[in-house]
Amino acid sequence: MKGFSAFLGKEVKEQLRNYKFLILGIVFAIVGLLSPLSSKFLPVLLESLVDDNITILLEDPTYIDSWIQFFSNTNQISIIVLLLLFSPILSKEYEKGSLVHMVTKGLSRQSIVLAKGTLLFFCWTVAYWMSGLITWGYTHYYFSDSTAEGLFLPLFSLYSFGLLLLAVLLLGAVLFNSAFVPLLTVGGFVIVSFLADIVPVIHEWNPLQLATRNTEILVLQEGDRLLAQAMGVSYFICIGLVILSIVIFRRKNIA
Repeated sequence: MKGFSAFLGKEVKEQLRNYKFLILGIVFAIVGLLSPLSSKFLPVLLESLVDDNITILLEDPTYIDSWIQFFSNTNQISIIVLLLLFSPILSKEYEKGSLVHMVTKGLSRQSIVLAKGTLLFFCWTVAYWMSGLITWGYTHYYFSDSTAEGLFLPLFSLYSFGLLLLAVLLLGAVLFNSAFVPLLTVGGFVIVSFLADIVPVIHEWNPLQLATRNTEILVLQEGDRLLAQAMGVSYFICIGLVILSIVIFRRKNIA
C-alpha cells in the first residue's frame, strides 16, 4: 500500500509539472460553460447572420437543448482531450527504463497499474462532474424551465462510458510501448462497438448506449432494461480490463 501511495503521489506531481491538470480543467470548464451559452444565443446569432429577406423559423431553446450540447461536446471534445493528454501514460517510463529501477527497488507491478488507473479515473471524475456542475448552473440561470429532475441518470451513463474508455486506454498502455497506440486502441474499441451495434442481440447489451441515449433518457426522465444491461456490461468489462492489465503487466518485459 505504501508503494501504491508513493507512486501515485509521484504521478500527481508529474502531471502538475506538465500542466495536464490545468489543461484538463480549462477544457472541461469551457465545455461546461459553452453548452448552455451556445443553446441560448445560437438562434440570436443565426438571425443576425441571415439576410432580412430570408425567414428562419426556430423554436425557443429549452434546458434540454443545453444538455444536448453538453452531451455532444463531452463526447466530441472533452473525452478526446482527456484521452490525448493521457495516452502516453506509460510510454515515457518505457522509454526511460525507469520502471525497471522502480520494480528492482521493491515497487510491485500491481501498484504501478493501479496508481496509473486511479489517476485516470480520478481526473475524469473530477473534470467531468465539474463540467456538468458548470453546465447545470448556467442552464438554471438562462432557462426558466430548467429542472434537475431525471438529470442524474443520463449524466451518470456518460460518466460510466468514460470510465470504460479509460480502462481500454490503460490496457492499451500496458500492451504497447508507444504513446499513440493506446489511443488507437480506444478508437478501435469504439469503432467495433458501433459496428457490433447493428446486431440486435449485441445492441441490447452494448455499452455504447451509455454515450448515445443520454438525451432520450433525459427527456423520458427514466432508464429502461436495455440501459441497465449496458451499464452492467460496462462495469463488468471495465473491472475485467483493469484486472487483465495487471496480469499482463506482471508478465511483461519492461527492460
